[in-house]
Amino acid sequence: MELTSAFVLHHRPYRETSSLVDVLTQDYGRVSLVARGLRQKKKRSSSIQIFQPLWLSWYGQGDLVTLSHIEVDEPSYRLVGNASLCGLYMNELLVKLLPLHEAEPEIYLAYRQALSSLQQKSNEQITLRLFEKALLSHLGYGLALTVDVDSGQYIEDEGMYIYHPDSGPRRVFGQQLENTVSGRSLRHLDQEAEFDDVSLKEIKHMMRSVINYYLGGRPLHSRQLFAGLNQFTTKTN
Repeated sequence: MELTSAFVLHHRPYRETSSLVDVLTQDYGRVSLVARGLRQKKKRSSSIQIFQPLWLSWYGQGDLVTLSHIEVDEPSYRLVGNASLCGLYMNELLVKLLPLHEAEPEIYLAYRQALSSLQQKSNEQITLRLFEKALLSHLGYGLALTVDVDSGQYIEDEGMYIYHPDSGPRRVFGQQLENTVSGRSLRHLDQEAEFDDVSLKEIKHMMRSVINYYLGGRPLHSRQLFAGLNQFTTKTN
């Protein structure tokens, strides 16, 4: 097959000298590959790095195919510190949510844009929330952000809502409940503008609930890395 643009999402040892590699490709979506003898070939194995734009091809059929050719496309995205953890989080989301062999060029583009933002040290929280939003949308799980699903009324900035992943926002009255999100924050996410610390915090909790719903209880190891880093930072400050 012809070479296709790709990124490595995850790789792990397989048998004595090979590796299993999950990649995101521009033309074929997520693909699982066997890279035979990879750990014996230092030059080739150095290419199998996350955040590195690649050209690759494979042969075979079914869910697991065999890598046939790989070459570096352009310099790797340099993600440092917390940005690197953000990249690992995006990779894990893609591995766990994307089906195999379904072309998703919009997701590929959103991923490249997010890596570029992280490399440029843009606001990491905004980068992650917009990537999550784009990923869910292109998977067919688009967020309902403008209308109260109970009343059919437009979302109001001063209103407080509980977001239900299977339907959308429902307004709540009286005592503020845990994990509520304001209409103002929903508007920020819908318009992808005007974010501030308050709206980003509310949107983060909301998106975590939504993504957990679609993960079906599967844990995200990258979240544990974030938690560990936060604990370390707290202890050293």
